[in-house]
Order: sequence, then C-alpha cells, then structure tokens
Amino acid sequence: MCPNCVLNQASLQGGMYVAFGVCGVFFIVAMVGILWAFKNGEFEDMEGTKFDMMDDDLEGPNAIRAKMATERARLKNLSSVKEVSNG
Repeated sequence: MCPNCVLNQASLQGGMYVAFGVCGVFFIVAMVGILWAFKNGEFEDMEGTKFDMMDDDLEGPNAIRAKMATERARLKNLSSVKEVSNG
C-alpha cells in the first residue's frame, strides 16, 4: 500500500484483507506451536541434544530407545498388515 494511499485514507483492497487473514492464521499457529513446545518441555534441555547426537554407543540409552521405537513401529506395521489381510 502506497504512502499516498494512506494519507488520502484510501480503503484496503480485498486482497489485503486476505493477506492479513493469512498472516493472522500463521501467527496463531506459531503461538500454539510454541506453547505446545513449552508445555512438553522441548526447551528444558537445549544443550543436551548436541551431546546426544554424538552418542555412538550401541548399548547406550539412546541406542536402546531407538531399538525399542524401531521394534514398536515394526510390530505396529505387522499388526496393520495382518488386519488388512484378515479383513
């Protein structure tokens, strides 16, 4: 919007209302995401992540959690395939 339009008190065109609406939706989604992250403790241990990613131990806590998550996903996938084949 040009400064002359503002000084002459010209009304906003329809596209500007849509643009402001889209920006408002993005702002609300961002605020909800930030509040969700704080509620789930995503910002509590920000320094630990850089040390966790360098953990190459095959029997460490991260490796065990990764193995368990992989196994759960595999079992879930197998159960869904069984349901489809039985159904």
